[in-house]
Amino acid sequence: MAVLSAGGRTIYDNRAYDWITPASVQKLIVAAVALDQLGPEYRFHTILASQHALDGAGTIDGNLWLVGSGDPSFRSTDLAGGVGVLARAGLRRVGGRAAVDADAMHGPELNPHWESSDEGEDYAAPISAVSIDGDTVEFDVEGTSPGELADVRIDPPSDAVQISGHIRTTGADADADVSIAPQPEPNTFVVSGSIAAGDLQKYWMPIKGVPQYAAAVFERVLDDRGISTGAPAAVERAPLDTIVLWDHRSAPLRALEAHMLFLSDNHYAEQLLRAVGRERTGIATDQSGIATELRFLSERGIPVPGLRLSDGSGLAPDNRVAAITLARVLSDAESRGGDRSLYLLLPLGGRQGTLKEYDFTTALGRVRAKSGHITGVASLAGYVNTLHHGRVVFAFSINGSPGDPDAAIVRAIDRIVDL
Repeated sequence: MAVLSAGGRTIYDNRAYDWITPASVQKLIVAAVALDQLGPEYRFHTILASQHALDGAGTIDGNLWLVGSGDPSFRSTDLAGGVGVLARAGLRRVGGRAAVDADAMHGPELNPHWESSDEGEDYAAPISAVSIDGDTVEFDVEGTSPGELADVRIDPPSDAVQISGHIRTTGADADADVSIAPQPEPNTFVVSGSIAAGDLQKYWMPIKGVPQYAAAVFERVLDDRGISTGAPAAVERAPLDTIVLWDHRSAPLRALEAHMLFLSDNHYAEQLLRAVGRERTGIATDQSGIATELRFLSERGIPVPGLRLSDGSGLAPDNRVAAITLARVLSDAESRGGDRSLYLLLPLGGRQGTLKEYDFTTALGRVRAKSGHITGVASLAGYVNTLHHGRVVFAFSINGSPGDPDAAIVRAIDRIVDL
């Protein structure tokens, strides 16, 4: 535990220099580093490009490329909007293929330090320069008539996802009991179970082979707009002489980080980690991102006793971060202020995001913080506006508690308000 003044002076220290598993409070590090390296107004670009302009017959000679830079917020609806722009401009045929260029990021899709039990969970989505819908596919399961098969649909539709099995429709008063099981073959799922008549449930499953999946979605979006292609979709690097036909800009970085910190979005954190690595080293990998984080912490004079980073999100159980490191990251951001501040990017305790259900009393409305949870870990780090001595910084992390660590942390924060 560490409690500091907003300027970084230690108020309370209980094993603050001991390193333990931090869980999602680790996202504070990549958030601070991204603001510093990329800048608060940084935007990711996802483009549609070709080597030839649209001719008078509505044709583009050669390929139409979808080129990504790692935008974690890019959606299939954005892609459909971009294709719609080209369709309204008169595009009717692509002479070559729908091609996806995901060369802006490198490394394994899934971090090898994550628990194998996390595979197949939507919070452990893969990482890719072309990221669509958080690299998950949505399953919409809707009950029909009792005794009949339920409707199972995927969004966005594509030929890349294969479904077998069935789900039965039960009476209207029954609870949903739906299973969607990923199979060894990439993007193949077996569905089973039951759902009540008239009920609609949505599930999100991570996909594998993101560029290949994106190519299939891209091809389907073109087809839905009546745009034909001369060859099957593929993953292929775009040449340097392409012409940008459509450029999708993400929201500014501060808005992306607010989403990441409010909802503890692991996918955003992992995409940002590779983005900061690319900005500093020219190579977008986990290793380059972590090296950039370590360099930032050193340059800012932030202590890093026992620090071990394996990812950007904190999902890996072998991460090790001391409370003093997290607290000093927060106090450093507060001292820099302005668009480098993290304060307003964090949810309000007891009211917003992952802190909405925290049962604060005196601290209600006076604390902004990032929570963290994986098996055996409960953490909270952020800012408290005290009654008598202004804003203070805190970082609490508890590993292996036999009791209720969240309740203990909440009581501690409530007491800090009385300072």
